[in-house]
Amino acid sequence: MDIKNLNQFREWLIKNKKSVSKLEYTKNNYGNNGNLIEKSLPTITTDFCEIGLYNGEIYFVFVVDSKTFNLELFDKIKNKSNMKIYGFEDFNKTLYPADNFDFTNFIKQIQKDRYLQIQFDYKKINIFDLFKKYSNLINVFEKSKVVVVNQLKIDLTKKN
Repeated sequence: MDIKNLNQFREWLIKNKKSVSKLEYTKNNYGNNGNLIEKSLPTITTDFCEIGLYNGEIYFVFVVDSKTFNLELFDKIKNKSNMKIYGFEDFNKTLYPADNFDFTNFIKQIQKDRYLQIQFDYKKINIFDLFKKYSNLINVFEKSKVVVVNQLKIDLTKKN
């Protein structure tokens, strides 16, 4: 996957009447190893998630209100091999998947933070299938009644 794929996906979103930002290059992103990525990453933002490109992977990051996260959503996404959940303030700690995972402790942990981040990574996937994955995820989030932060309207870089 490369910048051409990200641009094609953006065009596909527009064609399907989805809200999407212009392509931007964002700084202060962290890799899966928890280290700061030195270079700016190409990203686009929809009303449901940030979509970016790093190391040949396209990723979706949904930011949700921690207090609305529920078992229904968790049950629908927990077995996806390309998914991980981490905090907003303490984003370097992967909360799921984790060794000796306990849902009750997980819920207690996420309640300490206003937001929770849920990331999905995609490697070799065509734009049509990527759009299907995106649409299916939106559907799952909506049906579970979890509040997803609209990053087109709310600047998460500002402290409230």
